[in-house]
Amino acid sequence: MIDSFAFFIIIAGLLASLITAPLGCIGLWNGLAFFGDTLAHASLLGVCFSVLLHVPYAFGAVLICLGIAYFIGHRSSKQNDVSLAVISYSCLSFSILIISLFPKANLDPNALLFGDLLSANTSDIVLLVVALLILWSAVAKYWSAILMTSFDTDLAQVQGHPSKKIRLFLFFAYAITIGIVMKMLGALFAPALAIIPAAAARYRSKTPVEMVVIATLISSVSCVIGIGASFYIDLPTGPAIICASAILLALIKISAR
Repeated sequence: MIDSFAFFIIIAGLLASLITAPLGCIGLWNGLAFFGDTLAHASLLGVCFSVLLHVPYAFGAVLICLGIAYFIGHRSSKQNDVSLAVISYSCLSFSILIISLFPKANLDPNALLFGDLLSANTSDIVLLVVALLILWSAVAKYWSAILMTSFDTDLAQVQGHPSKKIRLFLFFAYAITIGIVMKMLGALFAPALAIIPAAAARYRSKTPVEMVVIATLISSVSCVIGIGASFYIDLPTGPAIICASAILLALIKISAR
């Protein structure tokens, strides 16, 4: 029998899966796999600033991520990898320095790096629901433009789709999602919840819609397994969820062969 606390945490995990899985698929189509890691490290710096300024975690994390998304969105694609690497390592290093310099700020490195899904509260659920509704509404409205921009930017431009604006929207959506989910899964594991289920879904999908649906199912199952392992085997929640995703990826890849 699942108690109310466990049910509450599972709901938070499932909401996070519904948000990250579609973005993970879109991110793979647009070559944004490493972009998620950069945003996660940047969100860590944003959380540090939020704690020091006594504002909600998500405020600083999302703000920093949006700034980086805007910067990368206006850069030349040839320089994006270099920019992402520099930003990622710099933000991670500055975050560790801030944690060391302000020991009285109650900045827990374990919670920041590995997340603390078990501390999710009602405000986190509300924030996830709002983000979910906005994301799915925007994706449904601009689905054709997103697909065209993801696979052929020039053709999308010819057919009248604002490919540059769509790509910038994807960057912003990624930034907001990572900034929100980072509190629950940490800077190290938040991007993995988006990328690994999407990578697994590639082996069993024939259309983009199938890939999104399968990735969402894989992510949701991984969350339930990971949270269950956390409750009954006393494992860290974030790593348990990502390990479950990785195992499902391996099984799907083997069965696909």
